[in-house]
Parts: sequence; structure tokens; C-alpha cells
Amino acid sequence: MNNENVILAFLNKKAAQTPLRNIINGYYEYKGRTLQSNGLELINYATRIAYHENNKIYLNIKKYSSTTSHIQSKIRRLAEKNNMQVVEYSEV
Repeated sequence: MNNENVILAFLNKKAAQTPLRNIINGYYEYKGRTLQSNGLELINYATRIAYHENNKIYLNIKKYSSTTSHIQSKIRRLAEKNNMQVVEYSEV
């Protein structure tokens, strides 16, 4: 699954349609090249980039790498395109 599809699956909390899935706490796990999602969190390598809470998407905007920045921008764009409220925060 490519990273954009992992992001879309995370945003939509969509059930997995591929054999690359594991059920964790009632959610499906999605894996891309660097991203993975358990339905509630989106993780790039070992860093939480975004999570769902109170019908909002919380987006970690801390700078890690150019790849992570690209993923953060893609999450923001796709969430806003799907009329989801994005709350930005920075991990300490």
C-alpha cells in the first residue's frame, strides 16, 4: 500500500482490503513504505505524526525530515479536502 493510501485509510478509519492487515484493538493496521496506521494513529517510522480524537485530526507539525514534512503536508491537504478539522500541535 502506498503512503497516500495509508493516509486515506487513517483519515477514513476504513477497513483493510488487502491481506496485509492485523486487527489491533478492533482496528485494522495498514502499512506503507514508511507509514503505518492502527486506525487511531498514523506513525512514520517510530514517530506519531497524527491521531484521531473527538472527531478531529491532530497533526504533529514538528520538523523531523523532508520526507516527514512532505507526509505532514499531504495529511493536511487530504484532511481538509475531506472536510475534516485539523488541529496542529508540536511534540516536545
